[in-house]
Amino acid sequence: MKLGTYLQNKREKSGITLKEMERGSGIKRSVLQIIEAGDLTLLPEPKHTRFLIRKYADFLNLDAEQLLERFQDEIPDTRTDNQKRNQKSNQDLQYLKKVLFGFITMILVLFAVWLVLLQIGSQGDIFETKRIYETENEVTDLTADKEEEETPEESPAEEEAEEPAEEAEEEAAEEPEASVNFVNREGNTLVYNVTAPEELTLELSGNESSWVSLTDDLDNNYLYEESDGGTFDIDPEATVVNLALGNSTSFDISLNGTSVDNSQRGDTVTVYYQFNITRE
Repeated sequence: MKLGTYLQNKREKSGITLKEMERGSGIKRSVLQIIEAGDLTLLPEPKHTRFLIRKYADFLNLDAEQLLERFQDEIPDTRTDNQKRNQKSNQDLQYLKKVLFGFITMILVLFAVWLVLLQIGSQGDIFETKRIYETENEVTDLTADKEEEETPEESPAEEEAEEPAEEAEEEAAEEPEASVNFVNREGNTLVYNVTAPEELTLELSGNESSWVSLTDDLDNNYLYEESDGGTFDIDPEATVVNLALGNSTSFDISLNGTSVDNSQRGDTVTVYYQFNITRE
């Protein structure tokens, strides 16, 4: 029995549909179907096969490491890709060295030409420094006094007009654009209720790269790759947004500038977020 068939049987025996699997694991339905079909080389990123199998197995409470060891012959070999990537990196490095060497050589040549010209000019009095004009002390003092007289003072009316504007900006800054409330935790999934205007922006900021999957209930795929964060405009018609983080402890999440409370995730590394959205 192949790995894909084994996983499909386990999912079906658990009574879990593909839609439920997609929402709970954070893996797109098309990717789930490729995994269950058995040809893992057809995945968008075969190098992430082990990560996807672990997410699949974790959702079904299976031993991921045992599965990977049992079906290791079916896991795509990424060593060839790594070799190609290393070869390309070496080529890029050699090209960069050539460019830097050429640039430094050009700078040295220009510097040498400048020294020669400077030497020739000093011998022939070509570069003679002359003052174009002199400024008397009386003229300088007169100019300074005139500038002080012309400097207008702020009128009390202008100061009073600026104060209400600053107070209005402070009040506008204090009003949150989105309300995010934690509801409960289901396994590795944290559920939140979000009240927001039609324009909703989700912002991720991470200290290091991690596998990230960001989708909604309209089958929009905002991000599905290794990333260290970014800003994403959510579809105005979406009512559920699903976020999966492979290394959640290094990420902060905010919705329209409102930070998401991550205290419920504890020390869990792989965490799934479900945001139920109500539009104002």
